[in-house]
Amino acid sequence: MKGGRSLGLVRLEAASLVVAALMTGLSLDSDEMITPNDEFFQVSLGPPPPIDVYSWRLKVDGMVERPMNLTYDEVVAFENVTEKAELRCVTGPSATAYYTGVPLTTFLDVLGVKEGAREVAFFCADSLLGENYSTSLTLDEARREGVLLAWGMNNVTLPVEQGFPLKLIVPGDWGYKWAKWIVRISVIDYDFKGYWESRGWADSASIRPISDWKVHAVLLSFAAVLGGMAALSGLRNSASSGLSSRVPDIFPRKYHRYLSAAYYVLMLLVFIYWVLVTLDYRSAVFYTLHGRIALLAVAFSLLGIATGIPLLTGMSRLRTLHFVSNFGGYALLLIAVALGVLLAIG
Repeated sequence: MKGGRSLGLVRLEAASLVVAALMTGLSLDSDEMITPNDEFFQVSLGPPPPIDVYSWRLKVDGMVERPMNLTYDEVVAFENVTEKAELRCVTGPSATAYYTGVPLTTFLDVLGVKEGAREVAFFCADSLLGENYSTSLTLDEARREGVLLAWGMNNVTLPVEQGFPLKLIVPGDWGYKWAKWIVRISVIDYDFKGYWESRGWADSASIRPISDWKVHAVLLSFAAVLGGMAALSGLRNSASSGLSSRVPDIFPRKYHRYLSAAYYVLMLLVFIYWVLVTLDYRSAVFYTLHGRIALLAVAFSLLGIATGIPLLTGMSRLRTLHFVSNFGGYALLLIAVALGVLLAIG
């Protein structure tokens, strides 16, 4: 039984190494792959709205010299470009495609933006309980290179589920700025709060290195590796010679406290970093099962720290509780990492 427990921990360590490698691979390779349209993930408030391309109109109003009410053919007639862009959802999924459309800055130049304008607001046809989706960009954001009003995707007409007839492409921003099924664009002189922004999400959706979930994922995976090494080296300190003898020699018992300290510090720092970034972007933290499992992992690990300190002074009566709390925290961490992988691949 004890030998089986040791073997189980070895397997957990191997699993953590595989997960870490997978997460690192996701972080390095996802930008290089073009996702076929029929495999592209979908996120929206509800099902795609019924749109008749012949009666659809794009209304453009607000602080512009030339308000317009454009047909689909008139939008497509604008000078267009094709660009590669990665869509990344704040909950994890990401995918890359080639998009064809008119650069938003070119579109704004044709309209003639009036002095004093601050933002460009986008209103969509999809709805949930009667509320249509909306979002906005500042004028500086709208004029960034690569920002498109797209009607094509991977060399074909934009699929309905991806926003046909018109979708906003904002490279470098989280997906909630990528408005789909656009029916109105308004240039305004005030701070507009769209669907998610009015619910506490950040006005700026720029994906900065400190807010990138890929960084969080890789660091958490490394924490899982350190945790597995700490667990295996801890078994070599076990009072049972039969149990400790089954642990490979590459995990010397004298390094247990150092590996454990590195594991605790990295996991707690990554967790605090994730909480702060998530609060900044979403004004909420534990909105996913992934986050709630991570919270439990931290709680178990804090108990492991509390019970481990007396062991340094030779008190052995807390050894079982120390082992159980650390093993439970580590198992929960692996589950959190696995859930993160599932979120990442959609």
